[in-house]
Amino acid sequence: MDSSPRIIVASGNKFHAYHLARGAERAGWLHRFVTTIFDRRETGIPLEKVVQIPLPAYVSMLIQRLPSPSSQAWSYLIGDNWFDRAASRYAPEADIYHAFNHHGLHGIRKAKRNGAITIIERSSAHPTMQHQLLRDEFNRYGITYPAAYARLIAKHLQEYAEADWIFVASEFVHRTMLAEGVSASKMRQVHLGFAPQYFYPGEKSDNVFRVIFVGALSLQKGLPYLLEGFRLANLPPDRSELLLVGEPFPDAHTFLPKYRGVYRRLRFVPHHDLARVYHTGSVFVLPSLQDGFGMVVYEAAACGLPVIVSENVGASVRDGEDGFIVPIRSAEAIAEKLLYLYNHETERRRMGQSAREYVGQFTWEKYQNELIGHYREIWEGHR
Repeated sequence: MDSSPRIIVASGNKFHAYHLARGAERAGWLHRFVTTIFDRRETGIPLEKVVQIPLPAYVSMLIQRLPSPSSQAWSYLIGDNWFDRAASRYAPEADIYHAFNHHGLHGIRKAKRNGAITIIERSSAHPTMQHQLLRDEFNRYGITYPAAYARLIAKHLQEYAEADWIFVASEFVHRTMLAEGVSASKMRQVHLGFAPQYFYPGEKSDNVFRVIFVGALSLQKGLPYLLEGFRLANLPPDRSELLLVGEPFPDAHTFLPKYRGVYRRLRFVPHHDLARVYHTGSVFVLPSLQDGFGMVVYEAAACGLPVIVSENVGASVRDGEDGFIVPIRSAEAIAEKLLYLYNHETERRRMGQSAREYVGQFTWEKYQNELIGHYREIWEGHR
């Protein structure tokens, strides 16, 4: 067996796959990066090692545009399974086959038949918990939960059963996996990062207490509770604002109209311009029902904003130091913390400074170093 492993990274979506593939390349071990549509602006991944399988992504995008509550689920079922089967043709070349969850069952089976180590990447809560939370929320808003999601969960679980290892993105994800019976001995935690060179403090040009949310406008992100929390806080309208940055999911129609006039929305902001948005803010809020990581938390904190996150957000936040951790589904808790930060400017600035200093350690370089360390340990143990 060669002293260096040939690693294949397979991901049918962007996620943090580019950072993962770059980590394998930094170690000199990347054999192939199999993806859908490669972003040529990305650096650190040699083009000759990239395999593009674009059709599943195009078909998924078309399905998502269908006016059906099940369109999202079916786009995953069809697109991810198509990608998985197409990517699996390269699996026999790997010593380590590392696939993202729901994108790798066929690939890991082929890789294992050839004696390879197989890894599944999980960056959200355990799917049973994730979908139970979402099913409950759909019921609250009178939405029929798509039956197709049961098939998604089944494939996720089968990948856990058949893979040699599961890499998880945060302590929160790790806890949910343990709670659902996944063995601790099968998991490795690799804490995700962000790019601090693009996110830094800036001058705020007005005195408006601006609450910022960045992400999908959806039930899963807990957005109704932020909207209601901001309304309950009853801040002076001429001195406060709730700014939402993101595109609505199909389920947004169940709650956004109720809060028309409560918020202002920016439809799309390129990632490299988000720092300018954060510079206008006073506090960042991510009240997700579940969020395996939440990179936007670190990006906002790096710009000097205190953060309010739900207990089910994976990004590491020190409660009372960098901001606040609140229960899921608690508009009242969000309102209380917003009022506190509005009325205590000195403390707000202190928390923002604390958050900025704390998150500075969570770089992509650190993530890649951890990743390489896990690869090395697993490979040496396998040999």
